[in-house]
Amino acid sequence: MNFVAIDFETASSGQNGICSVGICTVTDNKVIECKEILVKPDPFEFNEYNIAIHHITPEMVINEPDFAHLWNEIIPYLNDRIVIAHNAEFDVGTLLNTLDYFNIEYPTFDYLCTVKMSQKVYPELKSHRLNSLAEEMGIDFNHHQAGDDAYVCAEIFLRIVKELKLTDLNDVEEKLQIGVGHIFPGHHIPCTKNRKKNKSAVKKTAQK
Repeated sequence: MNFVAIDFETASSGQNGICSVGICTVTDNKVIECKEILVKPDPFEFNEYNIAIHHITPEMVINEPDFAHLWNEIIPYLNDRIVIAHNAEFDVGTLLNTLDYFNIEYPTFDYLCTVKMSQKVYPELKSHRLNSLAEEMGIDFNHHQAGDDAYVCAEIFLRIVKELKLTDLNDVEEKLQIGVGHIFPGHHIPCTKNRKKNKSAVKKTAQK
C-alpha cells in the first residue's frame, strides 16, 4: 500500500499552535522518507507541560516559518493520499483547526487511525499507546519527536497490513469493519472504530 503517516506536536494545550510536523511516506509497503519540520506556532504561546513532553522551546522555533508559509511544502504529502495517524482525532483535528485559523482550504484525503485499528487487531494488549505498541514491536524511537512518531505510526500500520494481507482501503474497511475518515474542502467525515457508525457523518465545517 501507499500512504503517509503524520504527527503534530503543539506548543500549548489547544488543538492549534503546531510547533513540529512529522511526515513518513510509504510506497509499496516500504518506508521511503521520514522528516520533521519545525514550525513557528501562531499564536506564539508555549506552556511548560508541552515543552516537557516534546522538548521544543520557543527559542528553537522563533525564526522558523509559520504553518501557512510551510503549507505548500506539506500539502503534496496529503492531497489525494491515504493518511495515517496515531490518535487521528487529535492530529487531524489539529490540522483542520490550524487550516481554519489561517483560512486555508482543506486538502482532499482519506485517513485512518492506528489506535482504533490496533485496538481491533491486538485486543489482548493492555495499552495501545504509541510507545507501548513500539515496545511490543521492538521499535526504538524518541517519543514525541514528530518524525519518529510518524515513523512508528507507519510501522504499526505496515504490521497490520502484512498480518491481514491488506491491499487497499476496501480491504481495511471489509476486514476490520472500520470507518475510513475523509477530508475534502469544507467537510470532515471522521474515521470510526466501527464502520456502521460512519454512515451519514458528513459535517460541514465553517471556514473563514
